[in-house]
Amino acid sequence: MAATIIAIGDELLAGYTLDSNSNWMAQRLRRLGHPLKRVTQVRDREAEIVEQVRRDLADPEVSEVFCSGGLGPTPDDRTFAALASALGRELVEEESVRERIERRLERMKEAGLVAEAELNEGHLRMARIPAGATAVLRNRVGTAPGAVYELEGTRLFVLPGVPPELKDIFSEEVEPRYLAGGSAATVREIRLQFAVEGRFYPVLKELEETHPEVAVGSYPNFDSKELVLRCTGADPVRVADAIAILTRFAESLGYPVRQSAAGTVGC
Repeated sequence: MAATIIAIGDELLAGYTLDSNSNWMAQRLRRLGHPLKRVTQVRDREAEIVEQVRRDLADPEVSEVFCSGGLGPTPDDRTFAALASALGRELVEEESVRERIERRLERMKEAGLVAEAELNEGHLRMARIPAGATAVLRNRVGTAPGAVYELEGTRLFVLPGVPPELKDIFSEEVEPRYLAGGSAATVREIRLQFAVEGRFYPVLKELEETHPEVAVGSYPNFDSKELVLRCTGADPVRVADAIAILTRFAESLGYPVRQSAAGTVGC
């Protein structure tokens, strides 16, 4: 089973904001044994959010769907309203969220950050979530809540788009309560300096046929002049066998081989 991410926000698709949240969650989910099937960016349009949420929830290969962004106090924050439509539920005011917002406003007033601590319509928007949440997730960094919905074998997680808030809720609430105990895939890689990627086509093609359960990828990094060849799979023995074949092939071409722990490669 796999997970998906739906990153919501006009700013993402316009190129104003880099979607660092999805990259961060992809790394965490992989290590927790919940690999991603896809990441989708969606504009702040209710119909488009509804369409993508329903698509991901209907995918039989997906067990977790993560929505991020669009939970704030302004009119363009439409995620909760869209999710209510997608799930066929009403928006209800969550008392615990409203109380947390009130307490936060009081602290901000005491600190001189705001003149008044009264709730306005924008604040109340953040407290209205689709009915029937399995859990409302506490936001210790900001104001907008997170939420979890259990939906016939699929979990839907709703998280704020502000990176410190998303990371805190994911790390403190989502990961220990819902994602612990997974079995991460085995990942092995070799790094080659000044290697020509095209020379590895024969061995990569061979591994596709002899090791179909191992995902093999080639990733050139033009900044460091490295070629990274990475193998990923559920069976450590098969992954080790595939990386050994790649190593022997690279050495036959005269490339010094450096093995390393898997990391992020900038291409």
